[in-house]
Formats: sequence, C-alpha cells, structure tokens
Amino acid sequence: MADVKEQIGKHWTEIETPALMVDLDIMEANMDKMMAFLRDAGAGVGIRPHAKTHKIPQIANMQMAKGALGICAAKLGEAEALAEGGVPDILIANQTVGANKIKRLAELSKKTNLKVAVDSKENLLDIARESAATSGNVGIVVEVDVGNKRAGVRSHEEAIELAKLAASTPGVWYAGVMGYEGFAVFIPDFEERRRVAERAYDILMGYRDAIKEKAGLDSGIVSAAGSGTYMFAAKRKGLTDIQAGSYIFMDVRYGSTAGVDFLNSLAVVTTIVSHPEPEVYITDAGQKSMTQEFGLVTTLPSYGLKVQSMSEEHVTMRPTGEPERLPGIGLLDEKYGKEAKKPFKVGDKILLIPSHCCTTVNLHDILYAVRDGVVEDVWPVAGRGKFA
Repeated sequence: MADVKEQIGKHWTEIETPALMVDLDIMEANMDKMMAFLRDAGAGVGIRPHAKTHKIPQIANMQMAKGALGICAAKLGEAEALAEGGVPDILIANQTVGANKIKRLAELSKKTNLKVAVDSKENLLDIARESAATSGNVGIVVEVDVGNKRAGVRSHEEAIELAKLAASTPGVWYAGVMGYEGFAVFIPDFEERRRVAERAYDILMGYRDAIKEKAGLDSGIVSAAGSGTYMFAAKRKGLTDIQAGSYIFMDVRYGSTAGVDFLNSLAVVTTIVSHPEPEVYITDAGQKSMTQEFGLVTTLPSYGLKVQSMSEEHVTMRPTGEPERLPGIGLLDEKYGKEAKKPFKVGDKILLIPSHCCTTVNLHDILYAVRDGVVEDVWPVAGRGKFA
C-alpha cells in the first residue's frame, strides 16, 4: 500500500489505470439520502447495509456512523475482514458450513457482535457445539424462503424448531429471521415489483408471527430487501432493517431500474491507449477490471462516446451524438465529464461506469477515494476474494 498511498493529494488523472475510484461527496450523499428516506418513511425500519458491495471496513464504519444498525457480509471471510477493520456488528447473511469455518465463526463472535444465517438443524447444532466449547456467542438468524427458491427453510415448523434450538442451546442465541426477495429487485414495472415484494414481506411476517406464537420468541431482527426494493420495505411496519448495498455506488443495471434514484459514485479510471481510426477509441480497462454479467459498461455522456464491446483488457468505443444517460449519472458527468478536453488523444484518462458494482469491486485490490477531483484516501478492498 505504500506506493499507492503516495497518490493521496494528487489529481484523479494521475491514478495508474485501470483503477477503481469513488467520488466521496456523491457516495456520502447516497448514504445520507437512504438514512433520510428511512426516517421519513415512518415505519421504524433501519438499514443493515450489505458490504458484499464494497468489502471495505472504512466504508462500513462510515455507514455505522451515519446510523446503520449493523453491517451484512456475504461470506465468513468478508466478515473477518470487516471485524479486523473495527466493524462492531455483523450479520453473515449466508450459511456457514464446515468444521474449520465454524471454528473461525466461533472465534469471530468474540471480536464483534456476530450473527449468521441458518436454515438447518445440523448446521445450528454444529455452530453451537463449537461456540460453546470455545466461549463464543453466535447469534442465529433463521433464513426463510420468501420465494427466492434459494436458501431458507420452507415451513413454519422448521423455523420454529430452529428458533427454539437457538434460544435454548449454549453457545448461540436467537436473533431473528431474514428473507431476501431477490427475485423482485429488478422487475421493470414499478407497481408489479411492489406487489411481488409485499407478498414476500407477508410471507416473512408469517414466519415471525409463527415463531412468536408457537415458541414464545420475539424476533429482534426481521430483515429483508435490497437496493431495488428498499423503497417498499422501508414503509413496511414489522421489518427491522433492509440489506441494501449497491445504493452507495450504483451501476448500469440499478441505474436503469425504475425508482432507484441514487446517484452514480463509482467508476473505473481508464486510459485511451489506442486511436487507430477516427471513429475508434481503445481503453486499457476490460473484463479483467469490470464484470459483464449484467451487460456492457457505459461512460459519461459528455464524452460523446459509446461503448461498443469489451474484451479481456480493452473496451472499444466510438463517437456518438446520442450517448447513454443513466438517470443518476448527472453529477458525476458534471464533475468529470464536462471538464474533459476533446477531441480525445492517446494517453487521455476517462471514466467508465460498471454494469455491476459488486462484482467489479471484487476485481480490485484498492479503491481510490476522491473528493473535488483529488485523491483523499486509498482503501484496500479488504474483503476482496474472501469467498470462504
């Protein structure tokens, strides 16, 4: 990190490319906007932001300082990286299975207020045995299937049994329930997305109520939702928190999703390395620095360029009179696009907007934090590649 730390205080155009960059003012405004929306919604729903998006303890601690209830992680390794960075409350919104991982889980529970998603008796008892044996204390969040057809118990009876076990077994404690309506977050029609999401919350509340009625247990956590459904979950009384993550950065896919009105703050800095024809520009960022499972990346409208294709190490662009304009791109374009000198030459640096922020971040070791065009800090992506 010593060499990259030397970039602090320099203009963003001095960053070696390809590199990941975030505009701090825009990212922080997105955080503030989410917190204000939750407060104004009036349902008492908080946020437990998902760190699978950024994987960076410094950002997680910023979210906590702004009022987040805790932080979500996708994997144990991510949670370990966050805890090492001082994050005090972490929910691993995923199953953690296997003897060695469970040992790590129990140890981690001594360093942070740790909770983990569980959907099987065997896994819960394995966690409890190891945690009790090593003086750990792991919170159990029962994951339920609300229609995603992925992980999660499929019946009230299963959920009740797990809740009772968690409440009565040494080494663990009952923390609540969660259910992710991931199948709803990108439904194009806004009202249809609302209907589908509300049905999922009905199912989740049914599990919560069954656990209360049959086991006598209150669910301290009733967690759901992502960046595509936060606007519905925030107004649903009974939910305690949402697990949105991408809202702080945004990307092409979320930027094209109706009702998700946060601003783009994340970009990949790239250099034009070839201009072999008047109508062809080639950059040094490609699929190894930006993922493509959600489609092509885009760029700032003021550049007057359109992405044509991506290969491993390159993006090919052509001039256009009708550049793509994501709804949330305006401020980033105002700051970085309109100041660009044209026509572009070999060696000029421009910004590309990922189509999927979460998986793109996972390709990078560091994130350059920029304010007013100047690098303010350089953060290791501490959870990068922490699949286990």
